[in-house]
Amino acid sequence: MILLIIAGLFALISGKIVITKKLRLTGKNARIYGGLLIVLSIPYAIFMGVLLGSLLPASMLENDYVKPIINLVLLLVIAIGLAIPFRDKE
Repeated sequence: MILLIIAGLFALISGKIVITKKLRLTGKNARIYGGLLIVLSIPYAIFMGVLLGSLLPASMLENDYVKPIINLVLLLVIAIGLAIPFRDKE
């Protein structure tokens, strides 16, 4: 959640964000993307525990390394997946 907020604030303030060489956002698109990241961090924080608890077996959630890895992967999927519609056209 904190990573989404930090990336969103960075995009809002700077007006540009580069994820990969071909996936970069500037201007209005970057600011809209940053705002969406900040707004999406709230439902992500609320529903992620419920979602992980219902999808994964309890034995996986007891491990200290599984939940952070899944959270990081989901954050990357959300951040990159949301950036694709806002990318700059070349």
